[in-house]
Amino acid sequence: MDEIRVLHVDDEPDFSDLTATFLEREDDRFVVETATSSADGLSALADGSFDCVISDYDMPSRTGIEFLRDVRAERPDLPFVLFTGKGSEEIASDAIRAGATDYLQKGIGTEQYELLANRIRNAVSQYRSHRAEQRLVEVAAHTDQLISVFSSDWSEVLFVSSAYERLWGRSVEALREDPTDFLSGVHPEDRRAVRDGMARLSAGEPIEIECRVNAAEDHRRWVRIHGDPIRDGSGAVARVACVGADITEEKRSRRRRERQRETLLELATDEAVVNGEFDAAIRQITETTAEVLDVDRVNVWLSETAGVTPSSTADGAALVCVDNYDRRTGDHDGGMRLRTGEHPTYVEALETNRAIAVDDAADDPRTAELADEYLDAKGIGALLDGTLRSEGDVVGMICHEHVGGPREWTDDEIEFVSDVADVVHRAVRNHERAARERELRRYETIVQSLADAVYTLDQGGNIDFVNDRYVEMKGASREELLGTPIDRLVSDSVMERTRSMYEALDRGELDVARIEYDFRTIDGEEIPSELRFTPLPGSEGSVARVGVIRDVTERKRRERELERQNERLEEFASVVSHDLRNPLHVAEGNLDLAREEYDSDRLDAAANALDRMGVLIDDLLALAREGESVDETEPIDLDEVADACWRNVDTGGAVLTVETDVTIRADESRLRQLLENLFRNCVEHGGDVAVTIGELDGSTGFFVEDDGDGIPADEREAIFESGYSTAAGGTGFGLTIAEEIADAHGWTIRATDGSAGGARFELTGVTFP
Repeated sequence: MDEIRVLHVDDEPDFSDLTATFLEREDDRFVVETATSSADGLSALADGSFDCVISDYDMPSRTGIEFLRDVRAERPDLPFVLFTGKGSEEIASDAIRAGATDYLQKGIGTEQYELLANRIRNAVSQYRSHRAEQRLVEVAAHTDQLISVFSSDWSEVLFVSSAYERLWGRSVEALREDPTDFLSGVHPEDRRAVRDGMARLSAGEPIEIECRVNAAEDHRRWVRIHGDPIRDGSGAVARVACVGADITEEKRSRRRRERQRETLLELATDEAVVNGEFDAAIRQITETTAEVLDVDRVNVWLSETAGVTPSSTADGAALVCVDNYDRRTGDHDGGMRLRTGEHPTYVEALETNRAIAVDDAADDPRTAELADEYLDAKGIGALLDGTLRSEGDVVGMICHEHVGGPREWTDDEIEFVSDVADVVHRAVRNHERAARERELRRYETIVQSLADAVYTLDQGGNIDFVNDRYVEMKGASREELLGTPIDRLVSDSVMERTRSMYEALDRGELDVARIEYDFRTIDGEEIPSELRFTPLPGSEGSVARVGVIRDVTERKRRERELERQNERLEEFASVVSHDLRNPLHVAEGNLDLAREEYDSDRLDAAANALDRMGVLIDDLLALAREGESVDETEPIDLDEVADACWRNVDTGGAVLTVETDVTIRADESRLRQLLENLFRNCVEHGGDVAVTIGELDGSTGFFVEDDGDGIPADEREAIFESGYSTAAGGTGFGLTIAEEIADAHGWTIRATDGSAGGARFELTGVTFP
């Protein structure tokens, strides 16, 4: 028990002080204040807080009973003990009728103070208990909690609030008839814990227990009971007080939160989510959250920039539904579009909230724009949408739709949906990551299957990747090569050559650098190679290098062979030019002399034969020289060179139309020879034809065609053979020379039908600058 403040009023100060001293000795909780008159006593009561008043009866101005009546006018329940030397039954009776708590006659000896102290303790204990019960009644009238007071042995109900019937589903009358009737409303599995709590309370121990109650509700209601013992003046437990709170929703919320946490963990670690299997992951998420939140439909919408939706259209920015799950039917579909520009209020709500909880979709301004075309048509009464964000921007949402009337979303459900949106975003990111990894694996497969050796260098010039071909060429293991500085694998001279090119690459003067050098294996073997290298942009502006090494041993061998072949062709051409032209010139000179002496048709025939031999020698020389490879090319405007070649050919009444201004890479001299032969072929076989030169579809090359009779299909391969000709006086070398020139450039020439039915020659594999 707390401090007990006592006011002692007696007109004898010495006796008052003595009484105060003995009382405070009897119980150290007593704090006694004295007054020598009723007026002083009333003044002290007005100024201070007291738990009990002791008053003498016989005092000069007013009697103790008159003083009692004055006290009762202000403090009707305050304990008041009449402690007087003039004791009589009449005074005692008057005191009790006036409202005295107790009456005690003064005696001799100190035992009277022990008795007085006991009377004070009991009176104060009862007073405080009564006040506590009054407060319980007042509190009970303003709370929905259960408040009850029982005797310490649970044999009597001293107080119970009306909340008992609502919580327990049992009547107060039945409880008053049987104070333990409340146990019948407790779930059988919880009754033992409740009985244990009752015993502990009776023994003076405060308790807190949780149990299920209300059999009419199948014990689905949970209550939390706080119990405290109430002690009397002697310290013994006189009563027990209990306060019960309905924690059913708290329990439900706790169970929901536990299930939500378990669900989030399961979804976050789901194999489809982790591995980036987007369709399976989204289906798992929509089906699971529909069950957890007990909603009819769940759908996931993504921005077209998220990487898993179709590209945007002329409709403007839109959110695309990638999965719409209907829990009622178990069906999944998608493809719906939500054009953000047409729903600014809803989009603004998405951008400013992690989740949008719409309890009444028909009456919420945030979703009013969706009412006609979506909400009303689907019968949606409430929405709970979580936003997906990337670097602060909304890139999608997951929507939970309740079909029917309004629904009030709980705080834990709103938080859960926000977290689910994060899982959806993680599924999107993992899908993008998996796609990048697949693309990287595809590139790696391509790189590994290349016939060329490939390596990359980090910023420090150390090898951090080599493909299988590099390992094979070098003759060292991949483990030995990775991390090795490149300058340990190449000579100083090669490093010096590449260093200047690195600088040119860094300055942007080159896109790709090329050098030829001897690649040195681990055993010291040198392999003629071509190295192409270029910057490899990295993260945060860092730059590494990628190099491609091609074994050019075979190319070098072919180049040497071509050089020897060209030398032989040049030697052959020189022989033809000198050894055949000289006798021909002698014959032509003698023919001219013979014409001066003779006039004969036979001389004309001989002259024609000599001219024919001259043409054959020219074509033979051209054919020999056109077989040489093309070493260097340059950009050439096809329209300009075509016009120039047309002027060099005797075209008679034929006309040329140039339908292209494309630029190609070629050896100009050889290209001129090719075009002149094609133009000459058109005129020789078609006469006064219309010749057209133009670009092939897809920029793969160009064509030359006429509107003559064309080339029969069964002759289109033979026309490129040496000596094949259908024109009178033709040598049969013109198209052969054209094919040789095309081959020297790496082109392909073929004959086909022209657009007007004439001959058409198509050249493909042409390089455009």
